[in-house]
Amino acid sequence: MRTLCVGFAVALAGLACGQEKKAAVITITVPKSLFKDTVVTVDGAEVKGTGEARTFTTPALEAGKEYTFKVEAVIEPNNYTKITRPREVTVKAGDQVKVDLTAEDKKRDKIVVRWVATPDDIVDKMAELAKVTKDDVIFDPGCGDAVMLIRPVKKLGARKGIGIDIDPKMVKAAEEKAKAEGVAERVVIKEGDILSEKDMAVCAEASVVLIYIGDDLGARMAPVLQKLLKPGTRVVSHRFGLGDWKPDSTVKVTGADGDEYTLHYWEVKGKDKK
Repeated sequence: MRTLCVGFAVALAGLACGQEKKAAVITITVPKSLFKDTVVTVDGAEVKGTGEARTFTTPALEAGKEYTFKVEAVIEPNNYTKITRPREVTVKAGDQVKVDLTAEDKKRDKIVVRWVATPDDIVDKMAELAKVTKDDVIFDPGCGDAVMLIRPVKKLGARKGIGIDIDPKMVKAAEEKAKAEGVAERVVIKEGDILSEKDMAVCAEASVVLIYIGDDLGARMAPVLQKLLKPGTRVVSHRFGLGDWKPDSTVKVTGADGDEYTLHYWEVKGKDKK
């Protein structure tokens, strides 16, 4: 009887030991070149650190159960682009797992670009590079205050300007500016997402596209532009490229402020041309 009791006690001790709570460790890796400007959170709580790898230790977890944590990195490659990169990771007590946030995920990444105005004289140089005439329809994705539409229409007599912007406040500001400049009847501004093919469908009417948008958004927008724009459409971008779509030419111009500006030029080719 005593032997049985001792065995039963040992079994209980083993069971209790097996159910001991343990923490899990999650190591999060962020883009190496941007780690100083990246904030990492797990379930909304910031993970301290400024290095390429951040370590988060979970609270003690019950053995045998799975727990899901929301991991998110806010990456700022420059002072006007913010990329939110979310992931979910499932762990058990005692696990040591790694989460790689260095790679882009076009479906889940959210990119927000703070609007920065292009100087008027640089807009004029962009229009000059595109050889804008009175017959042209100008399109500006992410148009902000619509300066890239208003100036070609007002100064060069372009037939029409079309812009979309995801921020309803900017759409309203652009409409008010077009009205103040006396070109409201020829400048159309719509609320829309430049990564939505449906919203971007308005660009099919354009013969000229003027752009000032970050590299990240430009790379994701480029395939939509190439698909929707008609052959012969001229595209000019202030400073930034359009992913793998290589420009036909790149020029540097000096602004009225004395600074140097880079402009890229493309002409949309026919479907049978590269």
